[in-house]
Amino acid sequence: MLNETIRRRCFICGSGDGEAAFPQAYDVCGLGRVTYALRCCAGCGLVLQDPAISPATMMRQYSMFSNYLAFGGGDPPLSATAGRMLDFLTQAQVRPGRAYDIGASTGSMLWHFRQHGWTVAGCDLSELAVSQARALNQIELDHGDCLETLPRLEGLDLVTLSHVLEHIYEPVAVLAAIWEALAPTGQLMFEVPCLIAPERNPAGLFTMEHVNFFEETSIANLLAISGFERVRAQVTLDHAPYPVITVLARKSARQAAPALRNVHAENLAFLAAFQRVEQSKWDAADARIHAALTPAEPVYVWGAGIHTSMLLERTSLAAYGRILGITDRDAQKHGQRLGEHLVVDPAEALDSGRKIVISSYASEVAIADGLRRQGVAADRLVRLYG
Repeated sequence: MLNETIRRRCFICGSGDGEAAFPQAYDVCGLGRVTYALRCCAGCGLVLQDPAISPATMMRQYSMFSNYLAFGGGDPPLSATAGRMLDFLTQAQVRPGRAYDIGASTGSMLWHFRQHGWTVAGCDLSELAVSQARALNQIELDHGDCLETLPRLEGLDLVTLSHVLEHIYEPVAVLAAIWEALAPTGQLMFEVPCLIAPERNPAGLFTMEHVNFFEETSIANLLAISGFERVRAQVTLDHAPYPVITVLARKSARQAAPALRNVHAENLAFLAAFQRVEQSKWDAADARIHAALTPAEPVYVWGAGIHTSMLLERTSLAAYGRILGITDRDAQKHGQRLGEHLVVDPAEALDSGRKIVISSYASEVAIADGLRRQGVAADRLVRLYG
């Protein structure tokens, strides 16, 4: 069945019980209608998608559009995540060796690791991203799933995952494969969104592409059952668009039945608080739409990603304005539909003279600045958050 869902047990404690929360239903560019919800595990408190987007549907999303392709040339910029990871390694006095990055995209983070003396490699599901890593950053990546690539490796000094574990249906299996590929003194480093400080999180936090939602205790539980000992963990509250936690852990002896801490009550409280916060943020965005547009005013929407899918579902934009098209600089999306709306080349929106609603929580400022540099008048740009 197209866009079916699956049921999931908690990968930390095995429980299938817990409260359902945040039911979602919206149209996705090229996929059609998707539905899913969250569950707060009664056994340990982990928040996860359940019922979840099926792996088959998710793979269609990744293969078509979620390629995280690089635009432009020159040396890749140092991301905040890569900077934090390199700082972690320096502070822990970890000497450069062989590093392998899972979900390496175009290799931009590995490029900076190589500048710091590491011998780098990695893998990615996107064939386009792998080709760009080679062409733009001179980095050879394995094309495929890490569960296929890691068993061919051994003696690694470091395995990294930058905003990857939240996408993986079975993190325990992945950490087991990492454990086997690491040298006895090898280390694991990753960064994921962190469920903390509800008011600092954006509307649309629970995107379809994230199937796991972590906080400090759930990460500690995951490491304990996977044979890793935490060296350092740091929460960054002001990371955009949501708080993150960066973790460095060392390979250790596997324990048969490690003690787990249950944060069910704490995470239920977070979900309840964030539900109120999120609704207020969608309401504020809707108020900006009404302030910037007249009823039935023709308008373009900039951005054909999941945030736009949620925006159209949670605000009155489609009913209040008249959407002429949704545009995106990713040519893979041109000619596709997001619900009833056609995704068009940016030139159509830029040349139209019509207002453009910028649909991005994380990149709104950068998009607005870029459009103004292209000659788009400020009064044509509708910003919903900044």
